[in-house]
Amino acid sequence: MTRMLRVELSWPEQNTVHVGDDLYFVLAREGTVHLIASTCAHRGGPLHLGEVQEGRLRCPWHGNSFKVDRLCVRGASVVQRGSQVIAYVPAKESAQDEPVVAHALVLAR
Repeated sequence: MTRMLRVELSWPEQNTVHVGDDLYFVLAREGTVHLIASTCAHRGGPLHLGEVQEGRLRCPWHGNSFKVDRLCVRGASVVQRGSQVIAYVPAKESAQDEPVVAHALVLAR
């Protein structure tokens, strides 16, 4: 079963959030901030280390690419107030860990 957790980031100082074993990263497109799951649907690669080229995010592990606008639509619900980003991300019911926000290397821009 999945529950939704509220996370708050002070962006751009904080650009990632860990929820259990899952990593989400901030992706800014056309003036809007999105929170995207970093796990590639194909082989689990780290999408936050991929490159955005011609509107597509390329997985660094195997080279598959995904339309950025599609990833953004499927991302977490986000509200931005200045530098504060508030989002709701899924977490397993059994997960006891609180979300951990951080600043990490994110190449996808």
